[in-house]
Amino acid sequence: MKQFDNINLLGEDAEFDHVGIAVNSINDTLKNVQKVVDPLQNVGVALININHFKIELVEPLNKSSPVTKILEKGQSIYHICFKVQNIQVAIELARKNGFHCIAKPAPAKAFKDKRIAWLFSRTYGLIELLEK
Repeated sequence: MKQFDNINLLGEDAEFDHVGIAVNSINDTLKNVQKVVDPLQNVGVALININHFKIELVEPLNKSSPVTKILEKGQSIYHICFKVQNIQVAIELARKNGFHCIAKPAPAKAFKDKRIAWLFSRTYGLIELLEK
């Protein structure tokens, strides 16, 4: 069987970080996890690690949260996150590869105010960039 081809959509230094899963309520999903409320992103977030696989549970803070629409569509897994050294460089390279920046870099409380940005591609779906 053929090995996976390496492609460079986000930059040479981009590395997988986590998968985002939309939930109605973090507390109803998992008990005793630490939740961070991020009013700028309009979500509550809990970061968990299952056998070295990181998952971000994301709940809407209210009906206007972007996660509300995701849940209404019946989706749960809704984004993949990559860490990058320079978020602006990664956005520019991603644009050249057919991604659209749908939310410019902004600090995220769940990641100690490191900047995140949101990209979308019809092929790859929703991608979160997290600056190292």
